[in-house]
Amino acid sequence: MEFFNGLRHLFVCVFLVSCIGFMVMPAMTDVTMEALCPGRDDCALAIYLTGFQQAV
Repeated sequence: MEFFNGLRHLFVCVFLVSCIGFMVMPAMTDVTMEALCPGRDDCALAIYLTGFQQAV
């Protein structure tokens, strides 16, 4: 158990990075959609580009 005490800072960093990633990914779709197709509710290009960004 003492081994995990030394890695506590690493676990916290991994948790924060994954938490922030889950918050940013849905917003990326909205920003890309507004940049490529302003004023429209559907834009296939924005959806494909967002999927590519998330895969990378």
